[in-house]
Amino acid sequence: MILLGRSTPLLTLAAMLLACSANPEPILVPLPPSSAEMPPASSVPPTIDPLGERPVVADPGPFVPPVPEVFEGPAGSKIWLLERHGLPLVSLVALVPHGASSDGKFPGRAYLTADMLDEGTDQLDAVAFSRALEDLGAQLRSSADREKSSVTLEVLSSKFSEALVLLGAAITRPRHAEADWKRVSALWKNALKARGDDPSTVARLVTSAVLWGEEHPYGRPAEGTIASARHLSLREVARWHKILWHPQNVTFVVVGDVSQAKLIEELNRAFEGWKAAPSRVEIKVDFPALPPTPRTVLVDRPDAPQVVMTVARRSASSGNPELPLLELINIALGGSFTSRLNQNLREDHGWTYGARSTFAPLRQGGMFLARASIHTDAIEAALRETLAELKKMADEGPSAEEITKSKALARADAVETYGSLQAIAAALASSAAQGLPADHDARALAAQGSATREALLPLARRAFSPDEATILLVGPRKAVEAALQANGLPAPEERDTEGRLVRRR
Repeated sequence: MILLGRSTPLLTLAAMLLACSANPEPILVPLPPSSAEMPPASSVPPTIDPLGERPVVADPGPFVPPVPEVFEGPAGSKIWLLERHGLPLVSLVALVPHGASSDGKFPGRAYLTADMLDEGTDQLDAVAFSRALEDLGAQLRSSADREKSSVTLEVLSSKFSEALVLLGAAITRPRHAEADWKRVSALWKNALKARGDDPSTVARLVTSAVLWGEEHPYGRPAEGTIASARHLSLREVARWHKILWHPQNVTFVVVGDVSQAKLIEELNRAFEGWKAAPSRVEIKVDFPALPPTPRTVLVDRPDAPQVVMTVARRSASSGNPELPLLELINIALGGSFTSRLNQNLREDHGWTYGARSTFAPLRQGGMFLARASIHTDAIEAALRETLAELKKMADEGPSAEEITKSKALARADAVETYGSLQAIAAALASSAAQGLPADHDARALAAQGSATREALLPLARRAFSPDEATILLVGPRKAVEAALQANGLPAPEERDTEGRLVRRR
C-alpha cells in the first residue's frame, strides 16, 4: 500500500532529478538544404511594399535666407519687417547702434541703462509693468553688448498692439525710480565683484583688454568695472537713455504675423511721444592706437584644477567681405563638434570637455579666439597641440572634404536660424546694429556656398597663423610658466581679473 501525504511532492522531485541526470536521447536538427535543393531566386515572389514605391528624394537646393522689407518708421526711425503668417506670433527687436563701446569715461553705462529699461513707466511701477506684460502673455528683455542696446518683445499677434504700447512707454517714458535704481545697481555691483571667480569670464575680459588696450572702447568690460561702479548715478543713466533712444537712432526689426500697414499704424500710436523729440545728439567714439601683439599673458589662479587657454588675434570687422569665408574655414578648425581642435584636445587626448574657436566681429575690427579649459597637468601638451593645429590650418588650409562638410553645416545653421521667429529677429538685429545691409545673411551664405579651396587657402594663411597670436592662460602660475617655457614662448606679463596690468614680463 502506498501512502499519499506531504512526502509525495518530494518523491516526485527526486524522480525528476534522476531523470535529468540520465543521458537523454539527442535532439537531431536537420541540416539546411544544399544550394542544389534551394529554389531559384527568380521563383521567389518579390515583397510588395504596402506603402507603394519609395520616392526618390532630390538633393536640397541652395537655401536663400529671406530678405526683410526696409522702410521708414515713426519720427525718423527705421523698420526691418519680415512677414511670417504661419503662426500667430510676433517677435520685435528695438535697437540703437550704441552699446558699451560708447560708454566713454563711464564703463557699464549702456549696460545699466538697458537694465533699468524694464523697471516700469511713468504710469506703472516695476511690479505693475511686469504684471501687465504677464497678463498679455508677452516677454520683454532688454540688454546691451559692445555695439548695440536693444529691447526684445515676443507676443501673440492678437496681443501685439497692447504689448507695443507698453514697450513704447518703457522707451519714451521710463520710470527711473530711485528705489529701483538702488536694487538694480546693488545687484550689478555684486555681479562685478563675483565675476572674478569665474575663470571663463576672466579669460573673456582679459583677452579684450590685452588685444585692444585697457582704454580702447573694445577693451573695457561691457558690464563695467568695480571702479566705474562708484561713479555711475541714476541721473547719468537717465540722461544717457534720452540720448541713446532718440527716434533717429532706432531701428525696429519685426518678424512674424503682422502686415506693413498694421505695423506702421501701431508703431505710430505707441511712439506718439516721439513727435516732440529734441534734436539728436551725435555720439562720438574715439579709437586709440592699438597695443602691440603677439604677447603671452598670465592670470594667476593658484591650485586651479584647470587652465583656461585662449589663443587670440585681432581679425576681420563685421563688414569685411572675407569674414563669411573665414567663418567657413573656422567650422573645420574649431567651429563644430567634429572640428580639428575638438577632436584633438577632447576626443583623442581627453584633456578638455570641449575646445572651440570663433570669430567675434565688430564694426571697427574683430577677434579670432580659440579657447578651451584644460586639465592643469596637461596644459603644456594641449598648448603645443593647439598651436600645431593652427599652424597646419595656416599652412595647408582646409581639405576638400572639410570644405564640403563646412558648407553643409553652414547651410544647416542658416536653415535652423530662419526656422524660428526669435532667431530670425536676433540675426537681423545683429546685421542692423552693425550697419550691414538687410540681405547680408543671403549674401554671406551664397559666398560660402560658392567658395573654392583655391580662394580659401590664402585667407587661411593670413588669419590662422599662430605666429601672430596672443596667448592668455588663466591658471596656476607654476604650471602656466612651465607650459610657456616648454613651448619656446616668452615669459608672460601678469594681469588681474579685470585685465589691468600687474607685472610686466
